Amino acid sequence: MIITHINSVYSEAITLIDYIDKPQYVHQVSDGGMVVNRGIKIMPSELVNYVLEGKYNASDGTSAFIRSLTEKCRVGLILATGGTIWTGYSHNIKVSNKYPVHRIPLLGMTHVYAGQLANKLGTFDYVSTDSTSCISGHSAWFNAYNLLALNHLDAVVVVASDNGTSEENLDIFGGHKLTKLAHEENDPDVVKFRLGQGCNITVFESDKLARRTKHTPLAHVSDICIAAESYGNPVGISPTGEGYSKVIRRVDTSNIDFIKTHSTFSKDNMVEAEIINKKFGRIRTVNYKLRIGHTMGASTAIETALAIQEESGRFLSLGAGMGNVFSSVVIDILK
Repeated sequence: MIITHINSVYSEAITLIDYIDKPQYVHQVSDGGMVVNRGIKIMPSELVNYVLEGKYNASDGTSAFIRSLTEKCRVGLILATGGTIWTGYSHNIKVSNKYPVHRIPLLGMTHVYAGQLANKLGTFDYVSTDSTSCISGHSAWFNAYNLLALNHLDAVVVVASDNGTSEENLDIFGGHKLTKLAHEENDPDVVKFRLGQGCNITVFESDKLARRTKHTPLAHVSDICIAAESYGNPVGISPTGEGYSKVIRRVDTSNIDFIKTHSTFSKDNMVEAEIINKKFGRIRTVNYKLRIGHTMGASTAIETALAIQEESGRFLSLGAGMGNVFSSVVIDILK
């Protein structure tokens, strides 16, 4: 499976959200627009528009690239949405004059939006959604891999979008002491992640189609795996790291140069690190969550895309998500 187009939007700028009960710094793309419910909430559909319209450091040409494919061959679209809250807001968060509620956006249901998006971009032979927690991006890539391997489609477009900085997420993660609160920001002993917003659109083509279209190959996905582990806590990782072990064991990791870790800067990091060290010994790792925040359902797609765009060689990209799900992708960077 060949990657021929990658485009993302995310923020590296840190903004203090201080009106909620658990003030936090977040990586915030924008402060609003017509679809903002209250202050910081950008609907994932708007993040998708930023990528398609080349806004917020996204490059131009994604819409045209996708449309040109749909005119030539069998193309599928998969919308990866994490566990995002598409409508409404938390009643536990007080409404302030500074951040009033504007309206509930149209097309809030994920698959309804997927169909609307497909209609906007071209004529598709397959449309689906994938909501698999924080590995939603990788899970959609896994489905794309199988659809192409089975020769059901010639190309697959995966749109991964989530809004990690919604009030709901800030309240939930802050309440469970997973994200760094404002008063902890400069404390070197506090190792937690910040939340962030983002969207990634990646286009996959079969090897045969990539040769025919002569699109510049950016990377080759040589192996991919999704797996789950049995553990009583659906929002945690087992101490044995069986989920990580499964997805690493079931792909061909020979001759990899580095690993893109999931790396939430919580106690789960130790489990991930132990599994990696046991399997690979001393190997270079990269992570992006301190830089762009945890972008939730879009995180595995955005972070893997960043590694493809900024690194070189062959690497293993790992992901972990609530619901005891895990992912691994082996990628050869070709550019």
